[in-house]
Amino acid sequence: MGDAAVDLMDLAPFESGTDGELFAALRAQAPLHWNDEPNGPGFWSVTRYDDVKSVASDPALFTVVDGTQIQSRRAEGEGARSIHHVDPPEHGPLRKIAATHIRPTRIRELEPDIVDVIDELLDRAESRGSLDFVADIAAQLPLVMIGRLLGAPLEDCPHLLRWTNQMASEDPDYSSGPETAATARDEVFDYFRGLEKQRRVHPTGDLVSVLAAAELDGVPLSRGYLDAYYLVIMVAGNETTRNLLSGGVAALAENPQWWDFMRQNPDQIRVVVEEMVRWVTPVISMRRTATRDVEMHDTLIHAGDKVVMWFASANRDERAFENPDTFIGDRFPNEHLGFGWGTHGCLGANLARLEARLFFERVIQRGLAIDLDAPPARLRSNFFRGVKRLPTTIRTIDA
Repeated sequence: MGDAAVDLMDLAPFESGTDGELFAALRAQAPLHWNDEPNGPGFWSVTRYDDVKSVASDPALFTVVDGTQIQSRRAEGEGARSIHHVDPPEHGPLRKIAATHIRPTRIRELEPDIVDVIDELLDRAESRGSLDFVADIAAQLPLVMIGRLLGAPLEDCPHLLRWTNQMASEDPDYSSGPETAATARDEVFDYFRGLEKQRRVHPTGDLVSVLAAAELDGVPLSRGYLDAYYLVIMVAGNETTRNLLSGGVAALAENPQWWDFMRQNPDQIRVVVEEMVRWVTPVISMRRTATRDVEMHDTLIHAGDKVVMWFASANRDERAFENPDTFIGDRFPNEHLGFGWGTHGCLGANLARLEARLFFERVIQRGLAIDLDAPPARLRSNFFRGVKRLPTTIRTIDA
């Protein structure tokens, strides 16, 4: 396949799960690849592990201020940029506001709550047998937990899920086009502004209370900063874990020996989860913009050009991983880029890891098996590695 034939704006390979073939061709033939863009200026793609890591590590040369998705759809309210769209030194203090609230020690305190939610979901699943793993489990666990972190009542969580789906992609199952995302965004802003108003009068320990009281350089966060923060945390907090769980179960269905491995070595479940993160890569890509002319692979990237980092490709790079197209549950070391890299690495990575580890621990401790009844229906997106539907049967393993 010639690299000129590769169009990463064609979403069909991502929906069918065959995009790996395209990335393999690009890594081999065109590690810096120009891609035309409908209704846009086009972009450069970096697909090798070291190149992706290099771009992610240099915010002075590759900035986020012009957007982090291939097509600019900044998640902003009234003017201010979200934590995704500011570079150092502005980024650090802004990120720290939420990072402090979801630091590892705080996340570990959530473990009993997470286990309770998992057990409730598995109780329902056992009683039903056949179910859609995405709708009934993978979407529900992070939804409930991110709702608790933000302070959203449980009865409002279905709205968070709908808004997340509508803003995460333009998949026709969820969206009628850009106007769907714009409407959902406005609804998110309205919802959290109402919740924030309550928390200013009666603050609690949730993240909305923290953000409402937060200051930057002695000044309360602006309306725009607050709006963008709520939106980013809601979408990222839901999508990452949902995609990791559903993609992980699909991967284990094709590699069932690692179910046996986890049952025999429960202390190694966290290692298997890391391979799930590499294998799935919940966020396929992120974009930067070159701040000056720079040469890469004997090709000149001009100042102002879009540069897209394909994490999904980097995590299958033969130069970085032995047998990258094989799911190796005890792979170690496993320096994947499944949660991004650098300043803008995933804020909720520790929570996603904990939720996934506890889920598989509880499945195994309860003596359950998860069988796929049909192939996954994948999200039509080159941004999130999503699964829309995953028909499964959850059953007790025969003694």
